[in-house]
Parts: sequence; C-alpha cells; structure tokens
Amino acid sequence: MVEQTENTTLDSESLTLQQLIKRLGEKGSHIIYMFNEYDKYIENALAYISEGIDNRDKILLIESQDVYTSITKKLIQMGYSEDDRQLIKYTTNTDFYRSEETFSAEKSIEQLSGLLKGNIERGVRTRIWGQVLASNSSICEIRLYENDCDHFFHGKNIVSVCAYNGLITPAFLQNELLKVHEYLMLDSQIEKSPFYNRNYMDRFSEFELEKLQKLEKENDLLKAKNEKLILNSARQKEREKYLKLEKMNAEKASREKSVFLSQMSHDLRTPLNTIQGYSQIMLMDEIDKNIRKKISKIYNASEHLLKLIEEILGFTVIDSGQINIQKEEIELIPFLENCIETILEISTPGINIQLEEIEDNVYIEADPFRLHQIITNLLNNAMKYSRPNGTIKIYCTLDKHTEDIKINIKDTGIGIENEELDLIFEPFYRSKNSMNNWEGTGLGLAIVAQLTKRMNGKYGVLAEEGKGSTFWVSFNRVKPNHYSDSEYKETQIGSISLQDTIKVLYVEDKQENIDVMTSMLHLIGNVNLHCVTSGCAGIEKAFELHPDIIMLDLSLPDIDGFEVLNKLKSNPITQNLPIIAVSADALETTIKKALLEGCTAYVTKPISMEEINRVIVKVMRT
Repeated sequence: MVEQTENTTLDSESLTLQQLIKRLGEKGSHIIYMFNEYDKYIENALAYISEGIDNRDKILLIESQDVYTSITKKLIQMGYSEDDRQLIKYTTNTDFYRSEETFSAEKSIEQLSGLLKGNIERGVRTRIWGQVLASNSSICEIRLYENDCDHFFHGKNIVSVCAYNGLITPAFLQNELLKVHEYLMLDSQIEKSPFYNRNYMDRFSEFELEKLQKLEKENDLLKAKNEKLILNSARQKEREKYLKLEKMNAEKASREKSVFLSQMSHDLRTPLNTIQGYSQIMLMDEIDKNIRKKISKIYNASEHLLKLIEEILGFTVIDSGQINIQKEEIELIPFLENCIETILEISTPGINIQLEEIEDNVYIEADPFRLHQIITNLLNNAMKYSRPNGTIKIYCTLDKHTEDIKINIKDTGIGIENEELDLIFEPFYRSKNSMNNWEGTGLGLAIVAQLTKRMNGKYGVLAEEGKGSTFWVSFNRVKPNHYSDSEYKETQIGSISLQDTIKVLYVEDKQENIDVMTSMLHLIGNVNLHCVTSGCAGIEKAFELHPDIIMLDLSLPDIDGFEVLNKLKSNPITQNLPIIAVSADALETTIKKALLEGCTAYVTKPISMEEINRVIVKVMRT
C-alpha cells in the first residue's frame, strides 16, 4: 500500500466484521476484503453468512461453485435447515463478472441492481459476499465498477463485502480500490479505509484515467513477463523431472540388461563346461583312433557353439554400450603381425595371408583389445568367403587430408553385389550368395562397425561380384610418446609341470563342474584338491586349510562370489592367498570387477585344460 495523503483520516480502532455490522445498524457499507489465507477466508464468509441467517437477512453470495458447496455443507453441519438456506441467493462469480468476453462495469452494475431490486423496494436488510475475479479484467473497469457500487450502496440497508485475493492483486490496484471502499478488511480484523473520501466517488478525471491506464499497461507487461518466467520455470522443472526419470529408467534398463547378459552367459556356458571338459580329458587318454575322431568332432562342435554364443553375447554388450574403450598408441606393424599369427592358428589350410610393406613407426590411436577384435573379425570374414588357395592381402594407406591410416583387408573371394554394400554391416545380415554355404550368426561385420564407431574410426567396403572384396577401417594417426614393439607379443608361459604338491581349494556348487575340475587337475598332477559347495563353507575352509590357491565360482547358492572374495581379502589370515575366479560369466565388466577387487586371474567356463594349467603355473611362480 502507498502512504496516506494529508487529506486521509484513519480510524485507529480495529473491529471484527460482526462488531462493525452491529455498530452500523440499518446503515449500509461497502467493505473491501483483501484475504491472504484461503481457510481464513472460508471461515469469515461462513461467520458472515450464518450471522445473516440468524438475523433473517437476505444474502447474495457471488462465488465459485466449490466455495458455495463448501459453505452449504458447513451450514448443514451447523444445523441450518433448508428453509434457512433459502435466504441465500447464489450466483457464480464467473457468470457475474465474465458473462461477456471482457469485464464490463456497466453490465455488472446492471446485474447487481436486478438482483437487489426486490430487497431494496421492501427495505429488507441485505448482505452481499462476493469474490471479484480481477486477474483477467481491465483494472480501469474494475475500479469503475467498485466506484458505481459505492454510489449504489450509499444510504441503503446493504452491507457488501467485496473480496480480492491479496496475493495476486497488484498494490497500486489495492490503493485505487481503497478510495471507493469505506472499510478495509483483512483476515483477522477490519478498519477504516485509509484512502476513502466521498469527494473521490466521481468518475475519473482525464489525468487520473490516463495515469491508471498507464499503470494497467505496466502491470500487464509485468504480469506477462512473470507468466513467461513461471511457464519457463515450470517447463524447466518438467524437463528436469523427465530427464531424471529417463536417467533412472536407462540406469534400470542397463542394470537389468547386465543381469540378463550375465545370466545368459552363465546358463549357456555351464553345460559346455561339462562337454568340453570331458572331451579334453578323453582326448588325452590312450583310446581307439575312431573313438578319438568322434570325440574330436564333439569337441569341435562345442567349440563352434561356444564361438556363436560369444559372438551373440559380445555383440549385445557392444550394442548396449556396456564396454569401456581405452585408447592407446598402437604401433601398426607388430600389431598386425600378431593378428595374423592369431588367425593362422585356426585358419583354413590353403589360404595365403600377405602383409604388404608398411612404413616403420606408424602409430594409430585405438583400444588394442578392440582393434584386435576388429582385425581378426575382418580376417575371419575374408577367409570364410575366399576361394580355396586364395590370397588375403593386408595393406595400409594414408589420407593426407585427415591424417587417418586406413587398414585394408583384400580377399579373392566371391565378392558382394552392389545392392548389398549398404546392408553388409547390419546385424545378422549375410550375403544372398553365401546364405546357405557358411555357418555363423552374421554378427562379425556388425561388431566391426560398432567397435570402430565407438573408437571414432571409419569403416567401409569396396567389392565387385565374383572378384573379391576389400574391407577397411581407418583411425587417426598419432605421433608416439614412446616406442615399444613388445606389448603386442604374447607371453609364453609354456607347459611347466608342478614340482611340489600344492593345496587347491575349489568353491563350486555344481557337482558336474567339480568332477570336470577334479579330472583335469588329476592329469596335471601334484594337486591336492579340496572342494566345497557353498560360499560360507569356502570361507571357513580357507581359514582352516590355508591353501596355496583358491579357485572361486562367482555364482553360489548362499552368498555371492564377490562377497566371498571381499571377506577373504579383508581378513589378514587369507588376504594374501591367490584367488582364481572360475566362472561362466564372460562379460568384460564382470571380469574387470573381479580383477579389480582382488582376483589374481579369471578363467571362463568352459574351462580349457591348457589354460587352467598355465594359470596355476603362473600363479605359483609369482
């Protein structure tokens, strides 16, 4: 509120509404009510209306349907009959103040006159209670309406409480309204209006009207800006809420996918452990040549099945983004030589692989493990579709504009039709020419595409039907900070026999896996094996036995294998014991977690006898 002018007199006495009405007698009054608390507003309205009913006054209620319903229910609870409530004439404030598109002071005063005409003619005391909807109405029209109401009520037996929401009514409008209301009512008291003056009840002067219209425009601008800020804030909060929900859903989906992949890996590899384990053991025995041949077929078939499983699960992990990319400087020549050596160990006889001359000290930036996967996939693909006695050439070219190194793998195979070139890197797609001739999932090239993109590289293919294909990937060339050609060469452990007997504790719940491991370690020799079938038993046995090596399955019936690992590593008695994880969960995230939390090595099922021998020897050497 603005400060009082010199001509304004203020009655210092504060009254309640009931006290004021009692003091007024048959004299009428025009009261403005600026409320701040909704509950208090309803309480004051109910007291005003119930007192009117007790005095048998006529009551005009101009309010929302919700307020009318609430007051009616409370009157019924207070014991007022239907005849009592007939004293109330109700009209909605939306109909009263907004019967037209815009609020009109002239039309509203006409409505009011019509509603009160009979009461005025009979000299019946009338109480009016109404909440003015001023938020979307012209301030000038509201002020004109209240000015006309003050004229209309003067000298009549009418008490009018004109309510406004004080939280949303602008201060300058409150000041203007105080000039045409005799009393100011707040939530808890009522007092003389500080600006009321009978001489001010005339129509606006041109200067006043211009001033008020200017204030109204300024208020509309501020209101529009405020509404925009509120809307933007609401949108931002809604956006933040949406992003938070999306993040939670994505994290939940990622966790569920990880659990699913881990379980799938475990469930698919576990039966293969028995098949491959016993196949390896039987192949080491002196057996009939024909039986050996059949067992070899069983083992080779299981190897093929394992590769299919690994390819499908590997692609699913890559496609879901659940892999870590760790780029390094890779020297190209020794790296490609290592990839060729890997392929030649499993290659089809009669295919010639040629590495053409490459400039020395050429380095690219990529993840070595993932790049090895890309190159071996491309070499496998080239060998799969090459003709007998064909040639595969590996050569590199430099893009002078981007400084990218392109690794090309060219085969002399059946080639690819032009219409298939855009499809060849899609998951599960295989060329029409090769659909029925080669086994596989059709994921090898899709894995190449996904991994290359995740390392910010490029990939593609050039092909001509019947004349072979050239698949390529390219990565950024870098200047090395160091020179080393040893990091890509495999460490040769060798098949070293154990000289002394060692104690091995194997924590595994599946008996078939225990049987396979028992048979394998028996062939290795000098191993005193102790087996338990639960995590808790494994912890107790480790304290009691203090073995040389603990082999730990991560999927146990009572407690999680990682919990067993943490308990052993946190106890001074067992914290230095080497622990080898032996698990059918082959996900990279699980392997990294196990090694990070203290495992010395990680062996995946199905178990290779060569690998378990190598790992045990390596652990005992260190």
